[in-house]
Amino acid sequence: MNKLAAPFPLAMPSERVTALVASQVLALVWWGAALQIRAQELAPVWIDQERIFMPAARQVINPFQVGWYANPPWAALILAPFGLLPLPVATLLQQCLYFAILRAVIFKFGGGLKAALITLTSFIAFDTAIELNIDWLVAFALLIPPAWSGPLLLIKPQVAPGYWLSFKPRQWAYGGGVLLAALLVSLVIWPGWPLHMRDQAAQITERSHNLAPMSMLPPVVSLAIGAAFAWRAVRRHDPIMGVLAGLFFVPYIAFYSLLIPFALAVIRWPRIGLLISLALWLIYGGVLGYGLLVR
Repeated sequence: MNKLAAPFPLAMPSERVTALVASQVLALVWWGAALQIRAQELAPVWIDQERIFMPAARQVINPFQVGWYANPPWAALILAPFGLLPLPVATLLQQCLYFAILRAVIFKFGGGLKAALITLTSFIAFDTAIELNIDWLVAFALLIPPAWSGPLLLIKPQVAPGYWLSFKPRQWAYGGGVLLAALLVSLVIWPGWPLHMRDQAAQITERSHNLAPMSMLPPVVSLAIGAAFAWRAVRRHDPIMGVLAGLFFVPYIAFYSLLIPFALAVIRWPRIGLLISLALWLIYGGVLGYGLLVR
């Protein structure tokens, strides 16, 4: 257990099993809700999966043929098995994987059943089920040995770039070596892919719902807050503070991508996390309910 995290005691095996079962039940509930919303055309559901990631998963040789695909090519390779499945099945499996991985991440960094429930019952988790991007690959990066995390973190670098701030010098050396090797191998398999990814990203002009602090605060203020968090992350090798620090340095992050930072923050400050969750349900849930009534 991470000694820096936690108002929680060491989790018992039964608590871990209960949290795993709860994560899968909630994954099914949110997936079912998303499926109904999609069937009734109440809101866009699984759009990125349908138009970007599943088509890219079927074109692993050159995923950049798919419009708006702006991730490293190995993401499409990892997603290839899901590309063989019908969209509802592919999204269900990814949803279950995401919640199971997130539950494991919470326990790894000192959380427990309470933190898992606060996180996975939040409105952010519900929105994640509707959007279902590929943030679960970044969550998996927090679960594996740090030295191997670089290629997965790079899939969506805006989600948890500050994780490396908590690394010790040896982890930096090993992690940098693994990432460099992965980049060199990828350039052999997909020559020139960084240029293709840059061109694809340049075509993405719609940046709605940007919740990056950098976009809402004066840049100097955002950078100062991020620097304070980063200093603590570096000094104490604190991965939670590192991930939170990274949020203040990135220019863009979507609402659904906040689920991973939110989960880590709940480990450290469960009461605040619960209040945030209730407030989001009151605000966004109220809007959603009103929309259903007037429809």
